[in-house]
Amino acid sequence: MGLLEALAAVLTHEAELATLREHPARLRHRYGLSDAELAMLAGASPAGFRVTGESVRSKLVQKVTACLPATAAELKAHHPELLDGFAAATVRRPRPGEGVVDSGEAGQLVTWIDGRVPAPLVDFARYELLCGQLAGDRRAAQAAGEPALAPDGPVRGIPGVSPTVRTASFDHDVTAEVPPSRLPARHTSILLQRRWGEPAVRVYRINDATAALLSRCDGTRTVAEVIAAVGADSDQVTGMLTRFTAAGVLNLAPDRY
Repeated sequence: MGLLEALAAVLTHEAELATLREHPARLRHRYGLSDAELAMLAGASPAGFRVTGESVRSKLVQKVTACLPATAAELKAHHPELLDGFAAATVRRPRPGEGVVDSGEAGQLVTWIDGRVPAPLVDFARYELLCGQLAGDRRAAQAAGEPALAPDGPVRGIPGVSPTVRTASFDHDVTAEVPPSRLPARHTSILLQRRWGEPAVRVYRINDATAALLSRCDGTRTVAEVIAAVGADSDQVTGMLTRFTAAGVLNLAPDRY
């Protein structure tokens, strides 16, 4: 605790602002402030605190809206109090045990709404966050500009998922073209691929077998070991690995032997 935490609390909570005015010693003790720090806070006007707090909260909401446009629109339409509460809680530094684990405000919002809104909306928010993170990933963008090297014949070496790709599974169909809160309850696995052009991120539904295959391509197994781990027909798996490599979903490293 310290001055920054005290300032954030006063900016976002009327009760803390009242404590500063009516019981300053209590606020100093709560945040471990020095006399000079307390005097700095006490010298500001209540109106100034309110205006500054409103500005900070507004900018935070604008920022998460830019990252999670569909999620934010749904919250504004049906759960506006959650956005207000999120802004008030996020201005200050998260305290231990509050469950805010992502370093970005958009990730913090996804954590914040979990358990507070319908489960389909939480799944969609996670999906939208994953798309945004991939679109903004510099390494993925650089790799997207490099041509995929189609294998000359059957794949050999050690396959690994490209930096341009993310895979994820959800309890709801996040690809359904319905409002996020009304996504059908259906297990859905997806593959996201960063590409040049628009849209920057392309979304593909994949089945469980494909998801399982890609999970084995972790850069530690040879093609033969991937085939053995999947336990499927070797020709079929080899064909899938070849197609994924040609499409830039997989990269091949030299065999370790």
